[in-house]
Amino acid sequence: MALSSYERKAQDEIERYFRSPEEGLLGRVSRTLFKPVEVVAERLVPDSVLEAAGNAVEAALKGIHQLSGMTLDVDAVLREARKHAEVVDSIEHLRRQDLRLCDKVAEEVASQHGVVAALEGAGCGLGGLALLAADVPLLFGVAMRVVRQLGVAYGVDPTTPGESVLALKIFELASGGTRDRYAELLQLEALRDELDGLEPQKRAEKAAVLATMFMSREAVKRIVSVLLSRKLLQTVPVAGAVVGAGFNYLFVADIAETARQVYRRRLLLEKAKLEV
Repeated sequence: MALSSYERKAQDEIERYFRSPEEGLLGRVSRTLFKPVEVVAERLVPDSVLEAAGNAVEAALKGIHQLSGMTLDVDAVLREARKHAEVVDSIEHLRRQDLRLCDKVAEEVASQHGVVAALEGAGCGLGGLALLAADVPLLFGVAMRVVRQLGVAYGVDPTTPGESVLALKIFELASGGTRDRYAELLQLEALRDELDGLEPQKRAEKAAVLATMFMSREAVKRIVSVLLSRKLLQTVPVAGAVVGAGFNYLFVADIAETARQVYRRRLLLEKAKLEV
């Protein structure tokens, strides 16, 4: 299957995205807007509190990871695809489309989840610290769902054993903890290749083992640090809603952009193999 000119151009864009040493949008904004508060938090908040927050974030992510498949809506993605192509009746059909169409669908998926995250953040922001317990799991739920839905937009069957684990690794890649994103991307692809090389039963067994593993402590620490900084700002009356909406939108947008680039690359690699 020969790549179109649009797809060949996209290959260069994806390469630049992951080889760039710059942090994502979330990293840049959190560094400029939240860094002063983050420094104060690190000095004033006891290590025991930070450790407890880290454990709470891990527990929330584990629970959301296990439930993320229940909120998927493949039909919604296919309906969006049919706005741009007459016959897209399955995920397999999506996989055979030109990347341009998949990009259009992905942009809509990302936009919808960004709006949901912003509204949720604004609502919880009005409650300040009182609604932290509800805000964080809801935000993570939206972020994990957008990763899975974007996978569908690029022809990935979310029910395949191991796909939920790969989605979690994409979440980790987007969350930071290291500036060498390209090395992490290659590790992610090596894991996917390993799963793809297994027979269905062996793949399911391997996926079950991988599901017991979790994100690196570096990524969790970064998420906790940024969340605590944001929550301190949310204690300011009225401003809390603005901070909550803005941060949630940027958080989900950054996760979505990384996921979009990962799945774009995956689709193009598969098409290139077919071409060979």
